[in-house]
Amino acid sequence: MKAPRLNKTTLCLFTLLAASQQGVAAELIYPANAAIVNDSAQAKQFLLDYFQDQPETVISDISARYQRTSLTATHYNFDVIDSQGKNCHKALVLSVDKEQKVQRVYAQLEALSGQCDGTIEKPRTNFDITKPVIPTPTKTVHVAAQVYNPDPRTMNQEPIPTDGDFDNYTLPKNYTTVTMPVLCSVSANPQCVLANDKVMAIDIVNLPDGETAKAEQQPQQGLLTFSPNDLAKIDVTQTPSANKSAVNNYFYDVMAFYHLDNSLHYVESLGFNDLFNQPVQFDAQGSNENNSKYLSDMNLLSFGMGGSPDTLDADVILHEFGHTINYFIVPDWAYGDTSGIGEGFGDYWAGMSTYRTQHQQGTNFELDTVFNFDGHFGGKSGGTRSLNDEAARYYPSAEYQAHISVNGTLSDQLWSTPIFQSLKEAVAIYDVDAFNAMNRIIIEGLYGLGRGTKMHHAAQSILDAAQNLYPNHEYGAILRRHFNHHNLLPTELILAPAPQFIDTTLATTANIATSNGQVSAVIYNPTTRDMALSGKLTVSGQSGSQDLASIDKPSSLKAGKSQTVNFPLNARPQCGQRIDLTLDAALSFDNKQRMQQVSFDQSFVFGLPNFAEAPKTLNQAVIDAKKGTSPLQPMRKGLTYATYFNTGEQEHVGDDLAIITHISHPDHRELKVTLIAPDGQQVILHDHQAYYQNNKQTVYRLADHPQLKPLLGGRMTGAWRLEISDIAVGNSGQLIDFGVTHIQNYQCKASPSKPDPKPQPKPNNNSGGGGSALWLTLLAMLQLGYTKAKSAKRRSFKR
Repeated sequence: MKAPRLNKTTLCLFTLLAASQQGVAAELIYPANAAIVNDSAQAKQFLLDYFQDQPETVISDISARYQRTSLTATHYNFDVIDSQGKNCHKALVLSVDKEQKVQRVYAQLEALSGQCDGTIEKPRTNFDITKPVIPTPTKTVHVAAQVYNPDPRTMNQEPIPTDGDFDNYTLPKNYTTVTMPVLCSVSANPQCVLANDKVMAIDIVNLPDGETAKAEQQPQQGLLTFSPNDLAKIDVTQTPSANKSAVNNYFYDVMAFYHLDNSLHYVESLGFNDLFNQPVQFDAQGSNENNSKYLSDMNLLSFGMGGSPDTLDADVILHEFGHTINYFIVPDWAYGDTSGIGEGFGDYWAGMSTYRTQHQQGTNFELDTVFNFDGHFGGKSGGTRSLNDEAARYYPSAEYQAHISVNGTLSDQLWSTPIFQSLKEAVAIYDVDAFNAMNRIIIEGLYGLGRGTKMHHAAQSILDAAQNLYPNHEYGAILRRHFNHHNLLPTELILAPAPQFIDTTLATTANIATSNGQVSAVIYNPTTRDMALSGKLTVSGQSGSQDLASIDKPSSLKAGKSQTVNFPLNARPQCGQRIDLTLDAALSFDNKQRMQQVSFDQSFVFGLPNFAEAPKTLNQAVIDAKKGTSPLQPMRKGLTYATYFNTGEQEHVGDDLAIITHISHPDHRELKVTLIAPDGQQVILHDHQAYYQNNKQTVYRLADHPQLKPLLGGRMTGAWRLEISDIAVGNSGQLIDFGVTHIQNYQCKASPSKPDPKPQPKPNNNSGGGGSALWLTLLAMLQLGYTKAKSAKRRSFKR
């Protein structure tokens, strides 16, 4: 559904993160037994055997609902029946590859409906519709037509309309001439209809029961019949004719038919030839409302005429067609985050289509915005949506319904942003080939899911598709980076440095094998389940690798526990050089499941830094979120502010900038930390990422953290502010230290007995004692915040 422009509900969550990501009912399972399954009966037996340890109150029997065939697999979807014979919208989906081997199970075994009546989705509509009379005999004719592609503003790169009144907007006449396949009679004077074997224009002739008072909303335009040459000069700028059958009244229908037909055939060209098993129906003038919708129970797209006619904007047409794709793949798309995913996918499909068109045309206009024509009319605000909401973050314990803002993040944008920005990055690498590849991956990723799907399930399914379809390309790595940026993948393992800075003065002690120091890291299991773990460690610039355990004899890492690994450096890095530790691991939480491949990078710095100024010791309470008194505002964020006055001799921010923070908190996922420079520039240091212990001591070097790049060259001296936002009630913490300075140099001696002379830091009138010497001591045990999954290298992943 195109976004309603008013009454967007903001969901303020004071219970966010109360449940772990593994606590959700649905999960993706990768059985170790790659059994052969040839049909639905064998699929049923495999699932009953696999889940035989479940009580009958959960699974007594399963009933086949439907199956789908994608590019890489066949997917068997089952209803789950309990011992009382009830179907509470539980679901099991078994996916088998082209060789009929079991690959994956989607399991949703929690009752999603209290009615338990077996109804998947109750019919919402009972429109009476009129279908075109198809001439007999008939043939397909490719007729010429004029359309906007994608919309009037984009084609002319016009500024945003200022008054929002469509009646005051002058539509341009610079159409794109296209051809489209329609059905025509075989006669001397053939007549055609807007229909073919895939797409059909229909007419809604009444409103649903109970809405007869809204009859004025229903336009009665009828159906179009035309000769093969009538559409060649169709012009929306002509004055509408009183004769409703006049061809120039049907520009909106031609727009919808062309863009739907073109997009549908594009999907089939990607290989999804069996997806559309019945014609897609649409009414381009479905109602006078300022909204369009896809009615899945009727397979009907209804476009609105309010504000501005929706089909003048291809983004609206193709957004709704995105819902069509979604529901043809998964008919029981409901519960969980499905409506938010669906809206985000519709936005992606619209934005992708416009991006693809502009890429072919060599233009680049407002790529990150959808509905950038229609969204500016109708006297309502917020009609457009962004495909680049980089601040959006996912919280697994929340539900992301359509058009809902969860803690400041619009659900639609949370899903569309990572997949659209991944597409842009892929196009920068692979050029035009990336459109087909990424679209195959994202559509394939929708298969094998079902009721109750959460965003992290869909994200993982897309990564599975990337690995299966393009194992030797960068697409999986690109998608993983963007999903991780938005917290859309479960945190199943954390890799953290211990410490961040490598102290070579300790190299002469007996427990270090070489004189070059060592990389030490903590591997932490943050879940509530014991983990079988194997893997290999490598370090940039160093020869050799270090095994954790073999995949046939994995080690065990208990729930909530960690282990420390040490990698001695056999080649001496340059002083102050960044070093990257890579962990290529395989993990499993159940011996019935096969090991899943994951990869992580973590950065270190060779040597101890000498700061120009010492951090300020604060020991200041981090204010907890509070429960609100109003149902409309059930939670109020806790906001903590601190100020550091930089009085150093360096007036502008240089490449050696360092931000020092030390925060203690029981759950760092609850916190967002923002730095505000003296000139007002803001950057996010920490954005709700998980960490393995309460104390998080971090030195953010500009060289290692791209989000700090906008500060380069800005004002250094003056007041730097730190803002800590807490979004969950119940945990309190402490801001221990905060500083903004430059790194003068690094201490990199093999022995502490002969240190290099080095300048001392300027005394800081904010510090209250301690100074740089204290921080050099602390840095010996410094821990860097949350681990980012595999960001430095471009590579594919299997999961």
